Formats: sequence, C-alpha cells, structure tokens
Amino acid sequence: MTAAKLPTSPRSHAPRLLPVFFCVATLSSMAQQAPRALPVEDDDRVPKAIPVGKTPPKAQPVTDDPKSAPPAAKAKEPGDDMFEFASLAYDRQEWGMAAQSYAKYLQQFPTATLVPEALFRVGECYMKQNQLKQAGGYYEEVVNRYPSSDGAPSAAYRLGAMAFNDSKFADSAKYFTFCEARTKSAQVKLAAAYHKSRAYGMAGDKEKQASALSSVIALKTDNPFRETALLTLGSLYLGQDKKTEALPIFDELVKTSGDRAIIAEASIRAAVLYAELKKPDESIAMFEKALRMPETTEQNRGISLVGIIQSLYAKGDYDGVIEYYNKNSEILPPGPSRAKMLLLVGHSYRTRKSYARAVEVYLMIEQYHADTDEAFEAGYWKLYCFYLLNDKDLGEFSTAFITRYAQKQANHEFLSLARLIRADFYFNKAEYQQAALSYNEINLDKLPEKLRPGTLFNMGWAQGEAGRHQEAVGTFTRFINEYPAHEYLPKAFARRGMANRDARDLPKAKADFEHVTKDFPKSDACELSWLQLGFIAMEQKDPKATVTAFETLLKKFPTTTAGAQAYYGVGRGNFDQKIYDKAVPALRRSIELDSKGYLEKSSQLIILCEYARQNADSLAKAIDNYLQSKPDGQVPPNVLKWLGLKLFSSDDFKRAARFLELAVTPQVPANTEPVVWNYLGMAQLQNQQYDASIQATDNFLLSNPDSATRSRALLTKGRAQLGKGLFDDADKAAQEALQVVKDGKLQAELLLLEGDIYAAQGDKLAAEGQKDAAAVKWKDAAAKYAVPSQVFEDPDVTPAALYKAAQVLEKAGDAAKAKLMMEQLKQRYPKYQPKQ
Repeated sequence: MTAAKLPTSPRSHAPRLLPVFFCVATLSSMAQQAPRALPVEDDDRVPKAIPVGKTPPKAQPVTDDPKSAPPAAKAKEPGDDMFEFASLAYDRQEWGMAAQSYAKYLQQFPTATLVPEALFRVGECYMKQNQLKQAGGYYEEVVNRYPSSDGAPSAAYRLGAMAFNDSKFADSAKYFTFCEARTKSAQVKLAAAYHKSRAYGMAGDKEKQASALSSVIALKTDNPFRETALLTLGSLYLGQDKKTEALPIFDELVKTSGDRAIIAEASIRAAVLYAELKKPDESIAMFEKALRMPETTEQNRGISLVGIIQSLYAKGDYDGVIEYYNKNSEILPPGPSRAKMLLLVGHSYRTRKSYARAVEVYLMIEQYHADTDEAFEAGYWKLYCFYLLNDKDLGEFSTAFITRYAQKQANHEFLSLARLIRADFYFNKAEYQQAALSYNEINLDKLPEKLRPGTLFNMGWAQGEAGRHQEAVGTFTRFINEYPAHEYLPKAFARRGMANRDARDLPKAKADFEHVTKDFPKSDACELSWLQLGFIAMEQKDPKATVTAFETLLKKFPTTTAGAQAYYGVGRGNFDQKIYDKAVPALRRSIELDSKGYLEKSSQLIILCEYARQNADSLAKAIDNYLQSKPDGQVPPNVLKWLGLKLFSSDDFKRAARFLELAVTPQVPANTEPVVWNYLGMAQLQNQQYDASIQATDNFLLSNPDSATRSRALLTKGRAQLGKGLFDDADKAAQEALQVVKDGKLQAELLLLEGDIYAAQGDKLAAEGQKDAAAVKWKDAAAKYAVPSQVFEDPDVTPAALYKAAQVLEKAGDAAKAKLMMEQLKQRYPKYQPKQ
C-alpha cells in the first residue's frame, strides 16, 4: 500500500462557480465540436447511445435478444439441458462460468438451433468482464454466420460501439448499418442510424454523415435524437461553410426545441451565422434572446462577452472560453462582471491543465479586485494550481493564504481545503512530521463529506510514518469506528497494526493483522497483514508461526513484491526448526528474487544448513555460489575448516586446499587454527604446490605443536622442499624430525624421505655427467631404504621402500641386490603398484 493510491486530495472537489449554463464556440470551433449523444430513454431493452470518448460502452440486450424472444414451440434438442445450465449461470451474472458452459455447448452441439444465441451470450459474458476483444470475436461470428438470427442486430450494435471506441469508424458505420437494416425495433433502428452518422463524421465522410443525420431528422415524433442530430447537422454544414443550409436548422431548434439548453446554444450559433451573413439585427436578437434566458448568469446579463464566455464554460468548451477571451481581451465588462469573467477564464485554463496561465489570471483578480469574493476564490484556486504544479514553495503559499483569510473566512471550506492541500503536499513529499502537524489543523467537519474519510486515513498514515505511533493508533481507531463500511477499512486495520507494532505492542498489532486476514482475505491489506504477521512471529522467535505466515502470503499472493522477504522468512523459520531440506530451497528463491537484499543473509543460512547436514559437496557448492556472487564475502572459518578436512580425507586435495585457504588469516597467522595450516600444507604438497605447502607448514610450526605432530609437519615440509629441489633444506628437516622420532611408521616415512633426497641428488649428478658421485648417492639412498624395507612392516611404506631400493641399486650398478629386492617385493606384496 502506498499513500499515492488514496483519493484524499481536493482534486475531485468541484469549484464554486457563477451560475453559468450552456455555451457556444466561435464559428470555426463549432464546426469541429462533436455533440454529446442522447440516450434512448425509458426502454432498458434498447442499446444506449455511445458516449464520446474512449470508454467502451456497456452493451445492453436489444428488443430482439434471443433471450427475450425465445422461439415458440421448439422441439427439445439434445443440448437444451446444457444450454439451460449455462443460462442459469448467465442469469446469475456468473460470467466466467456462463462463458465456459456456453463454449462447451457450442463445442458439443455446433449445429444446434440455439447456437446463435449461445454465441451472442458468450460475447455478452466477455463484455461484462471487459474482455472486449474476446467479446467482439463472438459478436462477429453471430453477425457473419447467422445474419438472420434474432441476436445478429444486437451483436452488430455492440460491434459498432466497440469499433467506434477503438477509432475504427468505417467498421463502426458498417455494423450500425447492419443493425439498422435488420433490427425489428424502431427505437434501435433510430439509435443505430444516429450513431452511424457519428461514425461517418469521425471517419471524415461528411456526405454520408449528412445523409444519416437526415434520416434521423426525418422522424419528427418519438425521436430523442432529433434535436441533437439537427445540432450536429448544423455544425456539419458550418464546417463545410454551408451557412445558408445551417441557419434554418438552428432557427428551427430555437423555435421548436423543448430543451432550453439547446435553445441557448442554437441561439448563439444562429447569432454567429447571422453575423457572418451580415445580418446584424437578427444576430443581436439571438444574442439577446440567449442572454435573457434564466440559464444565463444574472451578474452578466448585459454583457455579451461575459454571456458567451459563461455559456462556453458551462458547456465544457474550455478551449472556446480561452480562445474567445484572448480574441476579445481588449473588451472588459465594467464593475464586478470583470472579476466574474476572469474567474471563469482562470477556471478554464485550470481545467485544461494550463496551470501556469490559470495562476496568471487568478493573480489579476487578486491584484485588481482585492477584497472581493472572487479574489478569495481566485486565491484558493491559485493555491490549488500550485499544488498540481507541485511547486516547491507550496507549503509557504498555503500558510500565507490561510493566514490572510483565517479571520475573515474562518468557516469557509476553502480554508479547510487549503489546510488539506498543505497537508497533502507534505504527505506526497514524505515529509510526514510536517504532514502530521498540518492534518491536525484541519477541521474535518468543514471538508466535503467525500474527502473526510481519506483525509482521516492519511492523517493516521502520516502520524505513523512520523513516529507518532500512539496518535496513529487513535486516528485509525476513529476511522474504523466512523467508517465501518469504507473501502479503506482493511487498510486502516493493517496500518493500525503497523502503528501498534512500531509502538512495540505486538499482541494488539497481531490482532489487527489477524483481523484483516480473517475478515478481508481478498483485500490488498491482507497481503501486508500476512507479511507483518511473519515479521511478528520472527520477533517472537516462533519459527512455526513464521513459516505459516510467510507460506500463506506466498500462496495467496504469488506475485507479491515481498516475495524475497517471504521466502527468506520461510527459510529462516525452517532453519530454526532444523528442517534443512525445506529451508535451503526457500532461501535460494529469496536470492533469485532479490540478490541485492538477500544474497548475504540467505547464503549464510544455506551454508549453515549444508554444514549441519554434513554434506561436503552441497556445502562446497553453496560456498562457491556465494563467493562467485560476492567475492569479498565471509564464510565462518569453522565451516571452511570442516569442509577442507572432509575433502582432504576423501583425497580431494585440490578442493581441500581451496577451502582451507579461505579459512586462514594470512595477515595474522596466529589467528588461524593450527590444524588448518597443517592440513593445508599436506593438501598443497599433494597438489605439488610446494611453496604454498612450505608456507602453510611453517605457519603451523609457529604454533609449537607437540613433538610427534611437529615431526609429521617436518616430513611434509621436507617433501615440499624436495619437490622444489632444495635437497639440503629437505635433509635438514628430515634430520630434525629423526632426532625425535626413533621408531614407528613416521620414522620409516622420514627414512623414505632421506632416501628420496639421496636418490634425487644421484639423479641430478648423473644428469651432470658425474656418474661415480651419483652412484655414491644412490647407494646412500639404498641404505636409507633398508630399514623400512627390511626391518619395518607396513602395507604402504614397506613395499614402497623395496621398490625404491631396487631402483637405486639398479642405477648404482648392483643388479644382483636390485633383483633380490624386486623378488622380495613380488613375494611379500604381489599386488603392489608403484605411484607414478
């Protein structure tokens, strides 16, 4: 909900005007003015006239509707029961169900007698649901396939109306012609002919328009369209500069019309024509006739300019008012008439949304006619124009107007409306403190009744947003009590609930929101209420209620803009209940809907869910997805440690190293758990990332581990140094460890390391051509392999030692011993395969 939806501004408030009535345009503007259609009265069976504008007319059944004139003594057909069932829904105005039922009937009985009526009624169902395109399709089918059916004229009338409002005037004329030719109703025939003329007129076919109007005019009795048709035909002739043809029409209207509004308008038009035809006496007579009529304002009777402007204004021809005034700006009526005339000109500019020009005219009234009622009215409407212009100084202008007239016009509604303008101005700018103060100054009893509920509602809204929560609760309570049937009632409960929640009265807030969900389940406020119930449940640490509220919101309002928050709430509630398989999908969905708002907190919960489920692959994927979207994101070190160790134990050394690296604090190594450094060093050794392995192992050694663990780390470091070709450093690390380790598998592994160091040195010397020196190193290596190969028994170390010994002895030229070692290897460990 937003305040912008609330119709609380005085925009809909009608101005207090002088008693002005019907109007006339100048000769050129009259030729362009389309008359308003006159409805066919007192017969609900006859289609109403099409209003000028874009709003589609509501089609009404015509006299020859198949429902109102069913075929007599028709033999029962197989589909009649289905048709009657559809008709029950149709009669109950259940348009969707009726359309479906008729469609089913049409599908199963495509050749039945009632098919034309069924097609027509499907069209009516869609028309009632404002689905005009679908309705038009069915009407066209009636007209095209069943032109002789009872419903065809009615369908054609509707198609004519729809085409007219869709600016397809040629099609509109065609359908109205069809209706006119086939309808059995004289009134419908007349209405169709009249609207056909309008369609021709809008299509620019003046000849056919004139012909159609002539056929309408020919019927002189029981013809509600005749006078309008005469007026239109006269205007048509004016547009074609056929003054001699137009004048008799207006004369006839003046003499015979029973509608004084038409007499006034025809009189003015006749006066203009007489003036154009150089007949001043007749022109003056017509002007005087119009000005003498009661419909013309008493205050401007002696002044033709005022009379004409008033007439134009009353007709709604605001452009005509402005044009006539500008053309005759040098002519100013004396005394009070001048202010009255200027007021109407200002109103015309305002109505045409030329607010700046309206302000100029209102200022003229205030300047040259100060201390008059017109100046007071002009001052208010000037303020209103500033409001529509969203002038940045509107607050000051409002205060100035209120201060000026607070004493003299204390009880006038314009004062209350000015205060409302000021309040709405601050409200729309979201300056809720100022808005709340301004609303408090409004006397609601002085506002028009239709503005009071919206003003009270916005007052409560502003108070709530301004942090005046208790005042907001009181205002919304007043609204609820005084307007129990108002359309904003569910919103009022919801906003009061928000005010109570902000005031930390969660039980009352919850009660308000629950009231909305129970009594107004289809309102916009229901969506907000389920969201707020979810928030309250989270605050109250009630995960089950949290999940229920947010899941209900998503079910009832699947397109809610709070979808990301709702999915997060579902995920968080399930997480708190340790229902991880439901928590993870909801949390992922929250990120999909709003990654900016929920990437961080939803990802963290997803990571914790996977951590709790001890699923290494899913956890790794969750962390990767998070860091891919947020490279500088932070993952709990304990989670990264667990994941790294888990992957290490699965021999997934590459991923193990990745997540263990994320768990370290390289700037302050001591802040990283030693176990992380230790396993990172071992993992990087397996990955042949020797520098990284050495660095990690050195950081581990800084933690002063126990001697056995330290020796194991030295083995890792020595292996990494060997990998880099740092033979002396590797030997130093091995020797340091062997000083502590005197037996067991670790000793055997350290001896293997020493043997590998000598073997690598021998290979290097041999590559340099120093064969004798190389042989010495290879024999030293064999000596190191001796203990793990002959004395120590281990399924991993011993066969490796035998194999390595055989290899170096072979290189050293001692083939017999090498052969002996290989025979032992095959005998003791027949399945052994050396690592590549």
